[in-house]
Amino acid sequence: MKKLLLMSCAAVAFSLPVQAQDYPSLSLKMAHPLAQTFPGAEWDKWFAEEIERRSGGKIKIQIFWSGQLGGLTEIKNLVTNGAVDIGVFAQAVHASELPLTSVSAGLLNRVSADAKTAYDLARDSYATKAVTDELASQNLKVIKWTVPSAYTLLCNKPINTAADLRGLKVRAVGGAYVPIWMEAHGMVPTRVQATEIREGLQRGTLDCNFGPIEWTPFSDLQKVAPYLSDLNTGAFTTFQMYVPAKTYNAWPRSVQTLFAQVAQEAMQKDLAALPKVEAEAIQKFKATGGQIIPMKDIQNFIARSPDMIETWVDRSTKAGLGEKIKELVPLQRKAAQSFANARN
Repeated sequence: MKKLLLMSCAAVAFSLPVQAQDYPSLSLKMAHPLAQTFPGAEWDKWFAEEIERRSGGKIKIQIFWSGQLGGLTEIKNLVTNGAVDIGVFAQAVHASELPLTSVSAGLLNRVSADAKTAYDLARDSYATKAVTDELASQNLKVIKWTVPSAYTLLCNKPINTAADLRGLKVRAVGGAYVPIWMEAHGMVPTRVQATEIREGLQRGTLDCNFGPIEWTPFSDLQKVAPYLSDLNTGAFTTFQMYVPAKTYNAWPRSVQTLFAQVAQEAMQKDLAALPKVEAEAIQKFKATGGQIIPMKDIQNFIARSPDMIETWVDRSTKAGLGEKIKELVPLQRKAAQSFANARN
């Protein structure tokens, strides 16, 4: 009996997280470009709070929201230079500096049909030697990432057919590939950051937003763009959380493990909450006068769409990255299979 009791106690002890006294005292600053209430940002807040709780208060993370320490395009350099301990930024904005990593974020249209596929693609891509080497060369260590619902087109006019898209100014994510896809269908890609979308639609510098539905009620976009196309342009990871690689490598294993565990839980909670978040956003959108417009020639539109993986392979090869992307191509092709079962 005594032996069984000792074995049970040992099993319980083994299953417990590293105890608080095993953690060093750390006071970390996180630079965040978004408002605390931005869709998905609550999981970055949960991450910081949970790190502090599980470390017994020894590791504290202070989040500086709304670009207090740096704007959308500045935080990457702050992390790379070690000026901040943790930084959240959209790596797609830095596609020219991170050509391999940014594709892991899902810059290729109609590859990941849903958030789970986009998450898996990012996870598997970040684990490749090509991406880890690219990040290490810029003193970057990815911790977690956010995956919203699939990106759609929210416009100031109804999109009944593909022809209705011609000439429309559509928000394009940073990098080369989303604009290529848009231009293939006659759209005019226009670079606008996430925090500037409503102003662009209101002033007429944008006709359509390219983004997830949950951004619409948050920014009240339906008042300036009340027509939502049912076209699924693909799911993309958006804002990634990074730590300077040198900082991360200097942490004891207990801290690295804690960050990995809490980040994984945060991402799973984010994914689990997303269906409800998406449904509530659609409900609010409709309740305030928004309309979902089915594209009548969707199958012809899809058939005319360029194979963005082939486009990426061709451009990367010409840029001398042919060998480096060999690990990534099968991952992209596997993700693209998700569209075989997608309705649109």
